[in-house]
Amino acid sequence: MNLVVIEDDLRLLLRRLKKGMIIEGRIVQILSDNHYLLRIYGHNLIMKSSVKFGRFEEVRLKVLETKPRIQLRIFDPKTELFWAGQKKGMNFLIE
Repeated sequence: MNLVVIEDDLRLLLRRLKKGMIIEGRIVQILSDNHYLLRIYGHNLIMKSSVKFGRFEEVRLKVLETKPRIQLRIFDPKTELFWAGQKKGMNFLIE
C-alpha cells in the first residue's frame, strides 16, 4: 500500500458541513480494502468504510456528525425513510 499523508486545515470544510446536509463526493484513490481517499469540496480525506467503492466513483452522502469526527452515510432517497426511524448508522468515518 502506498502511504498517503494529508496535511490540511479542515476548518474551512467543517464550516461548510452541517449535520443533516446532503453532499457529493468522489473516491479518488483506493488505499486498502476498507480505506479510501475521498474528495469533498476540494478536500482530500482518508475515510474508512465497510462499503466497497471503485476509483473515481461518485457518492452522495448525508452528514451525520462533524464533531468529534466527520461521520457520513450513503444517501439513497429510497432508503431514507427507513433510516429516519432507526438508530443513525454510518457508512463512513473520516480518519
